[in-house]
Amino acid sequence: MSEILRPCHDCGAKPGQCHLDGCDTEQCSACGGQRLQCRCKAHDPQFARWTGIWPGKAEATLLGLDLNEFARLGLHKIFFKKPRARRRS
Repeated sequence: MSEILRPCHDCGAKPGQCHLDGCDTEQCSACGGQRLQCRCKAHDPQFARWTGIWPGKAEATLLGLDLNEFARLGLHKIFFKKPRARRRS
């Protein structure tokens, strides 16, 4: 897959930068959904940085899916959530 990395269409974040508050493209690192629609307190803006590629596009392409199927299957809740730190025993 050859993709040109572009700034975020909504907030203008460059690849590797955090989205600005209120960006409609940012994914929530706590629930995997659209950040604009949730109020998760555990969201990590650094984990949800803009990559330069539409969220889920690379993952869906590698899985042989389109973005609608990717979302319908709930895969955004797997790929966009930050893994919880494991507790040491």
